[in-house]
Amino acid sequence: MRLLETLGELGGSARLSELADAVGSSRSTVHGVLDTLVEMGYVTRERTRYVLGHRLALAAHPARTRADALRRAFAPALRAFNESCGENCFLTVPGGTRAYLTLDALDGEGRALRLPANARRDALTTSAAGKIFLANDTALATRLRGARRISHALDAELATIGAAGYALDVQASERDLNCVALPLRLRGRVVAALSASGPATRLDPAFMRRLAKRSMRDLFNLVKV
Repeated sequence: MRLLETLGELGGSARLSELADAVGSSRSTVHGVLDTLVEMGYVTRERTRYVLGHRLALAAHPARTRADALRRAFAPALRAFNESCGENCFLTVPGGTRAYLTLDALDGEGRALRLPANARRDALTTSAAGKIFLANDTALATRLRGARRISHALDAELATIGAAGYALDVQASERDLNCVALPLRLRGRVVAALSASGPATRLDPAFMRRLAKRSMRDLFNLVKV
Protein backbone atom coordinates (compact mmCIF):
# COMPACT_ATOMS: atom_id res chain seq x y z
CA MET A 1 0.00 0.00 0.00
CA ARG A 2 2.86 2.35 0.75
CA LEU A 3 4.28 1.70 -2.71
CA LEU A 4 0.93 2.46 -4.34
CA GLU A 5 0.60 5.66 -2.33
CA THR A 6 4.14 6.67 -3.24
CA LEU A 7 3.52 6.02 -6.92
CA GLY A 8 0.52 8.32 -6.67
CA GLU A 9 2.56 10.99 -4.92
CA LEU A 10 5.18 10.76 -7.68
CA GLY A 11 2.58 11.42 -10.36
CA GLY A 12 1.62 7.80 -11.06
CA SER A 13 4.94 6.84 -12.66
CA ALA A 14 8.42 6.25 -11.22
CA ARG A 15 11.64 4.28 -11.59
CA LEU A 16 12.54 1.48 -9.21
CA SER A 17 15.33 3.54 -7.62
CA GLU A 18 12.95 6.46 -6.99
CA LEU A 19 10.43 4.22 -5.27
CA ALA A 20 13.05 2.45 -3.16
CA ASP A 21 14.46 5.78 -1.97
CA ALA A 22 11.00 7.17 -1.24
CA VAL A 23 9.85 4.24 0.91
CA GLY A 24 13.24 3.61 2.52
CA SER A 25 13.57 -0.03 1.43
CA SER A 26 16.11 -1.92 -0.64
CA ARG A 27 15.65 -2.14 -4.39
CA SER A 28 15.37 -5.93 -4.22
CA THR A 29 12.53 -5.74 -1.67
CA VAL A 30 10.66 -3.08 -3.62
CA HIS A 31 11.22 -4.96 -6.89
CA GLY A 32 9.64 -8.09 -5.39
CA VAL A 33 6.56 -6.23 -4.19
CA LEU A 34 6.22 -4.44 -7.53
CA ASP A 35 6.37 -7.77 -9.38
CA THR A 36 3.40 -8.95 -7.33
CA LEU A 37 1.48 -5.74 -8.02
CA VAL A 38 2.24 -6.07 -11.73
CA GLU A 39 0.92 -9.65 -11.73
CA MET A 40 -2.29 -8.47 -10.04
CA GLY A 41 -2.75 -5.55 -12.44
CA TYR A 42 -2.45 -2.76 -9.89
CA VAL A 43 0.83 -1.62 -11.46
CA THR A 44 2.12 -1.89 -15.03
CA ARG A 45 5.66 -1.81 -16.38
CA GLU A 46 6.56 0.67 -19.11
CA ARG A 47 10.21 0.17 -20.05
CA THR A 48 12.17 1.37 -17.00
CA ARG A 49 9.20 2.88 -15.17
CA TYR A 50 6.38 1.52 -13.03
CA VAL A 51 2.94 3.03 -13.58
CA LEU A 52 -0.32 2.79 -11.64
CA GLY A 53 -2.56 0.24 -13.35
CA HIS A 54 -6.17 0.44 -14.49
CA ARG A 55 -7.27 -2.23 -12.02
CA LEU A 56 -6.48 0.17 -9.15
CA ALA A 57 -8.90 2.73 -10.58
CA LEU A 58 -11.62 0.10 -10.91
CA ALA A 59 -11.08 -1.12 -7.35
CA ALA A 60 -11.24 2.46 -6.03
CA HIS A 61 -14.46 3.35 -7.85
CA PRO A 62 -16.83 2.58 -4.91
CA ALA A 63 -14.67 4.70 -2.58
CA ARG A 64 -14.75 7.62 -5.03
CA THR A 65 -18.51 7.26 -5.25
CA ARG A 66 -18.84 7.46 -1.46
CA ALA A 67 -16.48 10.44 -1.32
CA ASP A 68 -18.51 12.26 -3.99
CA ALA A 69 -21.69 11.55 -2.02
CA LEU A 70 -20.17 13.09 1.11
CA ARG A 71 -19.03 16.16 -0.85
CA ARG A 72 -22.56 16.69 -2.16
CA ALA A 73 -24.20 16.05 1.22
CA PHE A 74 -22.02 18.52 3.11
CA ALA A 75 -21.33 21.13 0.40
CA PRO A 76 -23.97 23.49 1.90
CA ALA A 77 -22.40 23.16 5.36
CA LEU A 78 -18.91 23.86 3.98
CA ARG A 79 -20.16 26.92 2.09
CA ALA A 80 -22.14 28.30 5.04
CA PHE A 81 -19.27 27.75 7.49
CA ASN A 82 -16.87 29.46 5.08
CA GLU A 83 -19.17 32.47 4.75
CA SER A 84 -19.54 32.75 8.52
CA CYS A 85 -15.81 32.89 9.30
CA GLY A 86 -14.07 34.08 6.12
CA GLU A 87 -11.14 31.68 6.59
CA ASN A 88 -9.88 28.64 4.71
CA CYS A 89 -12.40 25.85 5.37
CA PHE A 90 -12.09 22.11 4.84
CA LEU A 91 -14.29 19.02 4.54
CA THR A 92 -12.33 16.10 5.97
CA VAL A 93 -12.83 12.36 6.54
CA PRO A 94 -10.97 9.71 8.58
CA GLY A 95 -7.90 8.22 6.92
CA GLY A 96 -6.54 5.51 9.23
CA THR A 97 -4.67 5.73 12.52
CA ARG A 98 -2.16 8.38 11.51
CA ALA A 99 -4.01 10.93 9.42
CA TYR A 100 -7.23 12.28 8.05
CA LEU A 101 -7.98 13.16 4.43
CA THR A 102 -9.34 16.37 2.95
CA LEU A 103 -12.12 15.92 0.38
CA ASP A 104 -12.93 19.55 -0.35
CA ALA A 105 -11.79 23.03 0.62
CA LEU A 106 -12.63 26.72 0.15
CA ASP A 107 -10.35 29.70 0.66
CA GLY A 108 -11.25 32.76 2.70
CA GLU A 109 -13.14 34.30 -0.23
CA GLY A 110 -15.19 31.19 -0.95
CA ARG A 111 -13.15 29.97 -3.92
CA ALA A 112 -12.29 26.29 -4.31
CA LEU A 113 -8.84 25.39 -3.01
CA ARG A 114 -6.93 22.99 -5.21
CA LEU A 115 -6.00 19.82 -3.36
CA PRO A 116 -3.08 17.47 -4.15
CA ALA A 117 -4.00 14.45 -6.28
CA ASN A 118 -3.69 12.11 -3.27
CA ALA A 119 -5.57 14.51 -0.94
CA ARG A 120 -4.11 16.10 2.13
CA ARG A 121 -3.10 14.08 5.19
CA ASP A 122 -2.65 15.53 8.65
CA ALA A 123 -1.93 14.24 12.13
CA LEU A 124 -4.85 12.99 14.19
CA THR A 125 -3.55 13.86 17.63
CA THR A 126 -2.78 17.56 17.09
CA SER A 127 -5.23 18.82 14.46
CA ALA A 128 -8.74 19.99 15.35
CA ALA A 129 -10.33 17.73 12.72
CA GLY A 130 -8.26 14.75 13.86
CA LYS A 131 -9.39 15.23 17.44
CA ILE A 132 -13.02 15.30 16.27
CA PHE A 133 -12.55 11.80 14.82
CA LEU A 134 -10.76 10.54 17.93
CA ALA A 135 -13.47 11.91 20.22
CA ASN A 136 -16.21 10.20 18.20
CA ASP A 137 -14.59 6.88 17.26
CA THR A 138 -13.99 4.68 20.30
CA ALA A 139 -12.19 1.97 18.32
CA LEU A 140 -9.80 4.47 16.72
CA ALA A 141 -9.00 6.12 20.05
CA THR A 142 -8.46 2.72 21.69
CA ARG A 143 -5.92 1.74 19.03
CA LEU A 144 -3.98 4.95 19.53
CA ARG A 145 -4.05 4.54 23.31
CA GLY A 146 -2.66 1.04 22.85
CA ALA A 147 0.16 2.52 20.76
CA ARG A 148 0.74 5.15 23.51
CA ARG A 149 0.02 7.97 21.11
CA ILE A 150 -2.65 9.59 23.29
CA SER A 151 -1.34 11.46 26.32
CA HIS A 152 -3.29 11.95 29.54
CA ALA A 153 -3.77 15.59 28.58
CA LEU A 154 -5.17 14.65 25.16
CA ASP A 155 -7.44 12.02 26.72
CA ALA A 156 -8.94 14.69 28.96
CA GLU A 157 -9.29 17.03 25.96
CA LEU A 158 -11.13 14.34 23.97
CA ALA A 159 -13.67 13.99 26.77
CA THR A 160 -14.19 17.76 26.68
CA ILE A 161 -14.58 17.69 22.89
CA GLY A 162 -17.18 14.97 23.14
CA ALA A 163 -19.21 17.08 25.57
CA ALA A 164 -18.71 20.44 23.82
CA GLY A 165 -19.20 19.19 20.27
CA TYR A 166 -16.20 20.97 18.73
CA ALA A 167 -12.38 20.84 18.82
CA LEU A 168 -9.59 23.42 18.74
CA ASP A 169 -6.00 23.32 17.56
CA VAL A 170 -4.07 26.21 19.12
CA GLN A 171 -0.74 26.21 17.26
CA ALA A 172 -0.35 22.48 17.97
CA SER A 173 0.01 21.41 14.33
CA GLU A 174 1.74 24.51 13.00
CA ARG A 175 3.23 27.61 14.56
CA ASP A 176 1.01 30.73 14.38
CA LEU A 177 -1.86 28.70 12.88
CA ASN A 178 -5.07 27.94 14.76
CA CYS A 179 -7.96 25.68 13.73
CA VAL A 180 -11.49 24.84 14.85
CA ALA A 181 -13.51 21.80 13.78
CA LEU A 182 -17.07 20.47 14.06
CA PRO A 183 -18.36 16.92 13.53
CA LEU A 184 -20.56 16.14 10.52
CA ARG A 185 -23.13 13.38 11.00
CA LEU A 186 -24.83 11.10 8.52
CA ARG A 187 -27.80 9.26 10.00
CA GLY A 188 -26.46 9.97 13.48
CA ARG A 189 -22.89 8.76 12.90
CA VAL A 190 -19.87 11.07 12.62
CA VAL A 191 -18.52 10.48 9.10
CA ALA A 192 -16.64 13.73 8.43
CA ALA A 193 -15.53 16.99 9.98
CA LEU A 194 -15.79 20.63 9.05
CA SER A 195 -12.83 22.81 9.94
CA ALA A 196 -11.51 26.33 9.56
CA SER A 197 -7.88 27.43 9.86
CA GLY A 198 -6.19 30.79 9.94
CA PRO A 199 -3.54 32.96 11.59
CA ALA A 200 -3.53 32.84 15.38
CA THR A 201 -3.94 36.62 15.41
CA ARG A 202 -7.38 36.26 13.78
CA LEU A 203 -8.54 32.89 15.05
CA ASP A 204 -7.85 33.26 18.75
CA PRO A 205 -9.35 30.63 21.10
CA ALA A 206 -12.18 32.87 22.33
CA PHE A 207 -13.25 33.69 18.77
CA MET A 208 -13.06 30.03 17.72
CA ARG A 209 -15.29 28.98 20.62
CA ARG A 210 -17.87 31.61 19.69
CA LEU A 211 -17.67 30.56 16.02
CA ALA A 212 -18.14 26.89 16.89
CA LYS A 213 -21.12 27.49 19.17
CA ARG A 214 -22.78 29.84 16.68
CA SER A 215 -22.18 27.42 13.81
CA MET A 216 -23.58 24.44 15.72
CA ARG A 217 -26.74 26.48 16.28
CA ASP A 218 -27.09 28.16 12.88
CA LEU A 219 -25.96 25.20 10.77
CA PHE A 220 -27.81 22.52 12.76
CA ASN A 221 -29.74 21.24 9.72
CA LEU A 222 -26.61 21.25 7.53
CA VAL A 223 -24.16 19.35 9.78
CA LYS A 224 -26.62 16.51 10.40
CA VAL A 225 -28.10 14.84 7.31
